[in-house]
Amino acid sequence: MNQTMRPLPKKPPADKYWKGLAAGFLFPFVGYAILLLIYDQLDALGVISDMGLSPNFRERTLALLSICLIIIPAQYFKKNYMTDAIRGLTIPMIIYVGLWVYFYVPGLFS
Repeated sequence: MNQTMRPLPKKPPADKYWKGLAAGFLFPFVGYAILLLIYDQLDALGVISDMGLSPNFRERTLALLSICLIIIPAQYFKKNYMTDAIRGLTIPMIIYVGLWVYFYVPGLFS
């Protein structure tokens, strides 16, 4: 089988490390605020309740979901071959995950 290899695409000129760093800090921070607003509105309407759950369940879960929002810019950067921007996403992700583990894992099993 003669399989032709496609050349790798050129690096886009917009591929900057600081763009990934900014997106990595911005998306989870803004996402947490939006998710908290939605959760508060649903709680005010009586749609959801945190009765019977641990005291910091809402905060812990929303923090974890907001960390997962880093997937959105990561997918965009991957699709556009922006490897330096993806590298910039790793620092905020490690910081956010480290903070989540520091604050919530000790109380998770007690």
